[in-house]
Amino acid sequence: MYDILTNFFRSKVSNKKIVFVIGSGRSGTHLLGRTIGNLEIFDAYIEDEKLFNKVTEVAVNPNRNLKDIKHILKLYEGVFNKANKTRILEKTHPNIWLVEPLKEHFNDAKFIGIKRDVYATVASMLNHSGVLSWYNRLPLNEVNPFLGINNENKDVFSKLPIESKCALRWKSHIERLNYLEEKYPHEVYVVKYEDFYHDYDFLMKNISAFLEVDVPIKSEKLNTDSIDKWKTFLTAEQINNIENVIIGNYNY
Repeated sequence: MYDILTNFFRSKVSNKKIVFVIGSGRSGTHLLGRTIGNLEIFDAYIEDEKLFNKVTEVAVNPNRNLKDIKHILKLYEGVFNKANKTRILEKTHPNIWLVEPLKEHFNDAKFIGIKRDVYATVASMLNHSGVLSWYNRLPLNEVNPFLGINNENKDVFSKLPIESKCALRWKSHIERLNYLEEKYPHEVYVVKYEDFYHDYDFLMKNISAFLEVDVPIKSEKLNTDSIDKWKTFLTAEQINNIENVIIGNYNY
């Protein structure tokens, strides 16, 4: 459906190289975005107030239409055209659900996603009121990949413990990242959050190669406690609930 957008208007920022950071909330998208956005060659828009809320509202809505998409593309056009540099980093991580129209419109755009261990991600979700607020803001009885609701679990989703809901959200985003990376191997690259801590030099080298930058990439100082912090937060019951829904068992 998104190829219809080319009939509306074509991008006027074709002279700029755009990178979108995508992924699940609490998976390390901020760390990834800052790592790239801190390079002097980029104009960085990390959850920018002009973009984040409006784009997110469209991205999380499974009933979005072409009018919604067109509005978002025009919004990006307006912001990106004012950028002073030829490279742009944009971090609105729910754009994971809008990759196709963004790719269609911004022909040379690249997308870099990030995966994180399910237990660490869910533990962080449970500590973040903004993430949890979506369960009060969106319907819990209709299919929505942003929340991890599908035809198989939609009848039971609302009754699941909160950690199970978060685990399904994580699973849906992981499946989406896998799909995108396989379908668009030259435009989508997915990194592992844990590699920031366990394979740092190799990760920085791969990010540089994917983005085709010839300046060194370095992250901010890392907090090593964040890797295993979930082990002191999640209970045995919560871990069991997470593991059950990941394998599709909703009757535990």
